[in-house]
Amino acid sequence: MGPKSDRTLAAPTTLVAPVSSVAPQRRAVLTVVRGGDVGRVMRLAGALSFTLGRRATCSYGVEDPAVSGMHARIVAAGEDYYIADDGSTNGTFVNGVRVEAEPVKLADGDRIMLGPTVLLRFAFVDPAEEEALQRIYDATLRDALTGVFNRKHLDERLDAEIAYARRHATALSVVMLDVDHFKQVNDTHGHRTGDAVLKAVADTLVHGLRTEDVVARYGGEEFVVIARATRLPEATLLAERLRELMAHVAVGDPSHALRVTLSAGVASLECCGETRTTAALLSIADRRLYRAKDAGRNRVVAEG
Repeated sequence: MGPKSDRTLAAPTTLVAPVSSVAPQRRAVLTVVRGGDVGRVMRLAGALSFTLGRRATCSYGVEDPAVSGMHARIVAAGEDYYIADDGSTNGTFVNGVRVEAEPVKLADGDRIMLGPTVLLRFAFVDPAEEEALQRIYDATLRDALTGVFNRKHLDERLDAEIAYARRHATALSVVMLDVDHFKQVNDTHGHRTGDAVLKAVADTLVHGLRTEDVVARYGGEEFVVIARATRLPEATLLAERLRELMAHVAVGDPSHALRVTLSAGVASLECCGETRTTAALLSIADRRLYRAKDAGRNRVVAEG
């Protein structure tokens, strides 16, 4: 046997990762699980009281026929949150139990029903979790190419806006716009250029609207603008302004700039007679859009 080594083996050392003394900030949020606007995230921060219901004055509007104008209220007390029913017609429920006279303290994961159809989930999340929830929600609402709202959200939003306008006897109009000769753009310049045109149109519409207006991609090269509290004459002026804005936009390399024009059809609830539905309103706007295209394009039609 060889000589013994005079070296001794050191005892194994256990490495412990440092633990941050700062815990992630908890945020209370409500997420829509069932009902209109599934996936919507409502943060309960910045105030001591949050109201839920169909009224425009509510902290978070919930457009559902079974939800009352002022349906429920959530109150923050330190790190705790309580929910109270605000005299709703169809009741507020936490985990299946109706909220009566006394407010109910909410726990992480509680399920809240507003009437028979709207289901919310109460939860405490950290900033990263909240951001992930918001990204998921946005992905269900937005058109992947242009970033404006998609057709599904347009239909849901227009249903809600029509219900609101009918209930409060306010005006509502839509503008349906179509990119002129878009097939020719794709055939001549390629689909990448076509995509750039659609993005430019979407950006132009967004920047040309009021914050309360909504723009969505209806399909292909068509877009729809929802104009709240706007009657037909004002919506027609809006459509003309958007058409003129787009006519001055250059798409692509300045040395080979491409310009496109828009045709538009305008309709208001007052055009629908007794049939004030999403389908009827869009049908009238669509018919007028095609009249604009048949008349030579690059124009707005608001009658017929």
